[in-house]
Amino acid sequence: MGVCMSRKEIPDEIYRYWSAVASSLRLGWLGTSNVRTEMKACQLALFPNLLNSSAVEEDILGLEEHLREGADVSGGDERGRTPLHVAAGEGHLNAVRFLLQQGADVNATDCEEETPLRDAIRCKSLEVVELLISAGARLEKSSEELGVEMCCLAFLGDTEQMEAWKKAGVSFNVSDAHGRTPLHVAVCTNQPEMVMFCVRNGSDLEQRDRFNNRPVDDAQRLGLQHMVELLSY
Repeated sequence: MGVCMSRKEIPDEIYRYWSAVASSLRLGWLGTSNVRTEMKACQLALFPNLLNSSAVEEDILGLEEHLREGADVSGGDERGRTPLHVAAGEGHLNAVRFLLQQGADVNATDCEEETPLRDAIRCKSLEVVELLISAGARLEKSSEELGVEMCCLAFLGDTEQMEAWKKAGVSFNVSDAHGRTPLHVAVCTNQPEMVMFCVRNGSDLEQRDRFNNRPVDDAQRLGLQHMVELLSY
């Protein structure tokens, strides 16, 4: 890593800065009076947060500077969140592209096992999702977990995030533990617009849940004639 540079390889202004930080933090507990050793400790401790601060502001110049000083482009903060997590979660396309070009781990996980791709989906940034997928990002979730996600979003009427999941390769026919799809949920919660949204995005009208019910069966059972008509056009 760059933090192992010798003194003569460190520009004077950078050396003075990190020396001042090390001195102000009184890092005597390291058991050394060596300024360079203290500088390394400071850099290792502070770089992740400095990078993430630049990422949240989409400060490309700041990212470049920290990386030039020896920061790890895939280094995580105290919660394991990397600059790519942060940039993706903010929908910062240019910062995401820059970090990927610098070799950022596209499938890095934080302390909650979340990836930059999941953050981009949550942010509803289709462009960032597409870029991460093209760089090799993977969804590390089971089909049932994806079904729960999509059914919850259907319940909430969140079409934008559902589109982001679709961009990441998730089908509208995924189902939860009861075999219920987003279309089942949309029908049972009486959301005509969500029903049509699901249909337009490939929901299978004939898919049955574990109780052998199709979405139209739910509509008939609940007396939602307008839903029956929507599903029978």
